Amino acid sequence: MPDDLAVFIDWENIYISTVTEYNSKPNVSAILEKAREYGRIVSATAYADWTDGDFREAPPTLYSNGIAPRYISARYFPGGKSSKRRTNSIDVMLAVECSDFLHNHPQVGTYVLVTGDGDFIPLVNLLRSQGKTVVVIGVSEAASYHLIESADHFVSYASLLEEERAARARDREPRKKAPDPFKELVRAVENLKKGNKARVLGQVKQQMIVQMGSFDERNAGFKKFKDFVVEAERRGLVNTVDQDLELQVYLPNEKIPAPPESDLAAEEPHEEDGAVRGGEDRRPAEEIATSEDESARRDGLDLREDLTPYELRTICESVTRLKQPTSLVEIFSGIRELDERGELELSREEIEGVVKAMLDADYLKATRAKPYKQAKAKMTFYSLNSDLSEVKEILNSSR
Repeated sequence: MPDDLAVFIDWENIYISTVTEYNSKPNVSAILEKAREYGRIVSATAYADWTDGDFREAPPTLYSNGIAPRYISARYFPGGKSSKRRTNSIDVMLAVECSDFLHNHPQVGTYVLVTGDGDFIPLVNLLRSQGKTVVVIGVSEAASYHLIESADHFVSYASLLEEERAARARDREPRKKAPDPFKELVRAVENLKKGNKARVLGQVKQQMIVQMGSFDERNAGFKKFKDFVVEAERRGLVNTVDQDLELQVYLPNEKIPAPPESDLAAEEPHEEDGAVRGGEDRRPAEEIATSEDESARRDGLDLREDLTPYELRTICESVTRLKQPTSLVEIFSGIRELDERGELELSREEIEGVVKAMLDADYLKATRAKPYKQAKAKMTFYSLNSDLSEVKEILNSSR
């Protein structure tokens, strides 16, 4: 028996995106048909201000397709409708009612969010933390690539249109050979390079979806998109590098920017001033305190002074939950997820400062290893230095 699923539609987002990119209104039946591939629809709701001229004609179509239109009054800045709209109330109501549905209908295992708005990342994380599968359907060209990364499945709206065209033309034309995903990966990186766009994993996957209509790395035999890119690197098709705390993808003939000389990720673990990195610090207590004070003055952030005990404990615990050892990219992403879930309130710059301070204070223990068996060179990975007395004290404070 298929899983029960619920559909939540950010109508304003999907309507504006399809009109802007394809000059057409959303195809409701195509969206529901794709959703049914993931389970049995037990609830479907669309959110918008239905008094708006652009949306006024939608409710009858939604009702006929079994979708309940949920009216949310849009608010405006002073000065009338010519001023910028406030749409936060629609997003908040969708998130609140979806969370309420989650707790009142535990039998529903799959949630389909029809949107491209990155503001729904915390909602996606909440649903996944409760063991639910999250499918996002949106317009690739207008969707947040961080939202694409956070979902279990992302379906490009363009692929829905393509599937309909293909179904109509199936009897008239011979079936085309499926494109090689590795060639499409290279083409995606080339296109992003030409457009001077970011080439982090989420952006690269989003570009592949735009090119191919739809893409799922599991159809190519890989559990995660990162594993797919690593295999492409093993084949010599691309190069990857940790840069700005995110994994960037380059072409083989590109010159990869050298990291700053002070980048600790390039340093080998070593003994320093009578203390062993990664082990118990045997320096005198006064010397340790002096060294840490100097580090705090240098970097502008003191872990003990600038973070609360709760924040410091939460961050350290998040590192322990990662696969050990791991990269700085994964550590940074883990702390950022805490912020997105509302467990912390730190900006990107503050998170970067926390990671650097943890390196300087030896909270993170460095290890050189190959990222995968066939890799040509070793990289620096990190794990929480649980042998350090301060780290032990922080972790034990939660027990």
